Amino acid sequence: MNTILDRWRTELSVPDRPDEYEVKRLLSRLGLNVPLGIRIGPAEIDGVPEFSGPFVAKVCSPDIVHKTDLHGVHLNLGPEELAMALGALRDAFPESAILVEQMVSFDGPEMIAGGLIDPGFGPAVMVGAGGILTEIAHDVAFRLAPLDDAEARRMIEELKIWPVFEGYRGLQLDPAALARLIVSVSRLVDALGPRFDQLDLNPIVWSHARWMILDAKLLLHAVM
Repeated sequence: MNTILDRWRTELSVPDRPDEYEVKRLLSRLGLNVPLGIRIGPAEIDGVPEFSGPFVAKVCSPDIVHKTDLHGVHLNLGPEELAMALGALRDAFPESAILVEQMVSFDGPEMIAGGLIDPGFGPAVMVGAGGILTEIAHDVAFRLAPLDDAEARRMIEELKIWPVFEGYRGLQLDPAALARLIVSVSRLVDALGPRFDQLDLNPIVWSHARWMILDAKLLLHAVM
């Protein structure tokens, strides 16, 4: 883990301020699933994905947190629509990179997982109902980091939406795989040590028999 983190930090465009593309590169190296994607820098004239669509195009900057609120996300794009979206994002965010990803179809609810620093207890992890339900349902569970698979599974079972993991309406979600994702998050939070501030993975969706992280944000402290 430490070797992966050290190498990843040396590759960041801005020290200790990763953008979404860079966070997802780290998650992928840790064995977690993220969509296929490319980052197009502000100075690059064009960027053509080598993967098939439909596509998602979004502004990619550590300075822009609420991309959707700023109309910085374009979904379900064909090739021609992608070109138009890239132009619109260039006009709106001329100093920022653009992330183009393969759009992911999924079954069941959107989930959220992440990490934070509890003022009284230190590094902690969370899991809950994600997407628009994050602010509406407040259906989350917390534990201190790091933790094991059994404890991560108990977190999921505490959620109000747990019945969807028991075959609700034919859904075939895998809680064990989600528990392993939570464990990976807890180990990352622990390994980052004093550099860690906050990690948000939202949404996480069940797509083609695996959990896929569609959006990711990691905040770090600069440590000398």
